[in-house]
Amino acid sequence: MALEGSLRDFDLFSLFNMIKTQGKSGTLVLSRAQEFVKIFFDQGEIVGCDSNQVRMEDRVGAMLVRLGRLSGEELMAMIHRQRQTLKRMGTLLLESGRVSPQDLQDALFNQAMSIIYRTFRWVEGDYRFDSILPQELDRENFPAIPVDTVLMEAARIMDEWPEVQRRLPDNGLPLRKTPYGAALNLDIDKDLSTVLDGGSMNVEGSGLTHEQETVLTYFSSSTSIQNVLQVSRYDELDTCKIIAQLLEAGVLEVSTEAEERKPSVWVL
Repeated sequence: MALEGSLRDFDLFSLFNMIKTQGKSGTLVLSRAQEFVKIFFDQGEIVGCDSNQVRMEDRVGAMLVRLGRLSGEELMAMIHRQRQTLKRMGTLLLESGRVSPQDLQDALFNQAMSIIYRTFRWVEGDYRFDSILPQELDRENFPAIPVDTVLMEAARIMDEWPEVQRRLPDNGLPLRKTPYGAALNLDIDKDLSTVLDGGSMNVEGSGLTHEQETVLTYFSSSTSIQNVLQVSRYDELDTCKIIAQLLEAGVLEVSTEAEERKPSVWVL
């Protein structure tokens, strides 16, 4: 028998704790309006997730293109090959030799956490838990994640998010580099593992941190925060913090074509 109800009556912290404590295995489906998120559990640990907004594999592929590990053409060729062979994208990425197993695990972990953490900010929605676990999950490249790890970070995000949101414009408005930002001399390390290790050194020439330079490269043309979050190598909270810092430092600004747009609600 499925467990289902409203997130207003049974919040995600309680739901995740129950699944962990009881060591449940199955699929948790979270929904609001037309958005659905699936989180897969095995004996109380998270072993995968996906979203109907942007597929997990698409997010990882786009992220690796942004990191310079793949070209757009190579990714499109892999997507075409995936449709022909029905192999997992992770398998194809590893077979290409362009991505290491650790790179792939890090990318999958970060994108999964991004999907999950966003659901903790939902004001309303519904849940359904079924004791059915798909057999095709990529266990090799997606190590199980303890629920406590998720809950501790989710609590931090819930605490810090309102202040970060206050410092940002609507996430659909396009942002661009200011003349000052465009003139900065950037020389960032494109290696994924270096960034994911959490180094925060100042990069000589720009006065920005490594992370700030990395996020700034996502604004090679006018684009929205929402679009940047789809490809950022950092989690959403940290990415938004950095964007706020770049706006406040005069490195980014709202694009002129957005000035006449009516502000809308900040939704992720």
